[in-house]
Amino acid sequence: MYSQESSPKEANLEISYTRLSPSPDPNGKDPSHAPIVFLHGLSTCQMEFSFTIPFLSRDYDLILVDLPGHSGSRNILPFTLDNAVNALSHLVSSKVTGGKAHVVGLSLGGVVALEFARRCPERMLSLFCTGCAPLSGYREWFISRPRLMAGIEILSGKLTTERTFWSFIGVEPFPRLKEEMRRNHSMELLSSGYGACTEMTIERVAEIRGVRIAIVAGGKKDSVEQTREAGKVLANTNPECKAFVVRDAVHLWDLQLPELFAQGIRAWVEGSEMPKEFELLK
Repeated sequence: MYSQESSPKEANLEISYTRLSPSPDPNGKDPSHAPIVFLHGLSTCQMEFSFTIPFLSRDYDLILVDLPGHSGSRNILPFTLDNAVNALSHLVSSKVTGGKAHVVGLSLGGVVALEFARRCPERMLSLFCTGCAPLSGYREWFISRPRLMAGIEILSGKLTTERTFWSFIGVEPFPRLKEEMRRNHSMELLSSGYGACTEMTIERVAEIRGVRIAIVAGGKKDSVEQTREAGKVLANTNPECKAFVVRDAVHLWDLQLPELFAQGIRAWVEGSEMPKEFELLK
């Protein structure tokens, strides 16, 4: 199995991010909610959340991150969970008042967020993550061969048409994002990213303490059963943690169903009832 545990750590890595803050309140009141940090999937970038942001930006302070090795943080290599968690911890502790934030993570971003919750629970107020349950079965077989996966992704990015590329993912074409993904495609980054996904085991999930977590599966692409299992493990130590499936969602469903994605984030951050499309997994 691929492992990055021997990779060197670097102190206080400065990752690229964009901050979107609500317009000032006419009565001079500060926003009532702590910031929400967004972590994207492998080979994409903060642009991935472009369709979700309009549904949240009027009410929340949003911090959109480029993970190490990606786009604005392309010079931070190698990508490792150590480097990603270090950079995220430095960002939250130095740029967020009070040193705590809500976190949203998708795919690789969800893996990073779970590891952040395991190592730095004092920096997190809540976590909404999707497409990041520990791997099993054929998914584990493929992802545990990171260079094979990296080669397939690089070739598909070069050889497929725009519509075919996005049709396989299950969303409408987004040419600007595909171009950014093409720039991020390298054997080093993709191998490291897929390798990192194999590190998030159910045993690591069981070590998380003190963070209220929603772990979600896109019903059309993600492993519902592994998400259910992760939810059970999280709830064993924190009954506030829950697992959900959105049956009509693909893996990158922030691009497919952005308004629903934002509604789920809003409900989880505010501790209110989740939208009806979020089916609780027990």
